[in-house]
Amino acid sequence: MKENRTGTKKFPALILFLLGFLAGNLIPNIIWKAKWQQKTWASVYFLSTFAGKDTGNIEYLKEILKYRGVFYLLNIICGFSVFGAPLAVITLLGSGLYAGMIMTVSILEFGFAGGVIGMGLLLPQYLFYIPVWLYSMEQEWKISSEIWRNRGLISGEVSIYLKKMCIAAVGYFLGILIECYVNPLIIDIILKYIKIF
Repeated sequence: MKENRTGTKKFPALILFLLGFLAGNLIPNIIWKAKWQQKTWASVYFLSTFAGKDTGNIEYLKEILKYRGVFYLLNIICGFSVFGAPLAVITLLGSGLYAGMIMTVSILEFGFAGGVIGMGLLLPQYLFYIPVWLYSMEQEWKISSEIWRNRGLISGEVSIYLKKMCIAAVGYFLGILIECYVNPLIIDIILKYIKIF
């Protein structure tokens, strides 16, 4: 890991996310060549997106908060323990893997049109999610690595960490709102112009 000006090691957040994204691109290609006959994960995600839409936007928002917000909250809490550093790495790798798999499987299943749909599934909310993941996982890694080094928690560091994570949580919540209210509209527009079903 690179050291910054103060001599502390810099967390390779973007590299971890991109490694996960690369793995997310490679794994479906390997599985696809092995004659994987199951329908795509993108289709499952796609169907779950619209399954929540029919029950009302508030119910869909609750569902997104449940599967995105709870894991983000777990990351914030684990930052106060030795589990925060490995969880930050796993979160970034997993997030990249998930995004890469959605794109690759969409393209493998539906061709160029699937790539457009895959982009529709990820954007615009991932424009909020990715910077928040990179920033907040770096903060989680920093405070957790202090515990790994037996330096303990200093109250000033804890309050700074909580402030930074709360600010990042606002960006994350904006991404959740966009995923709930804007993303279904984008998918509807894409599906009107691209006929794959």
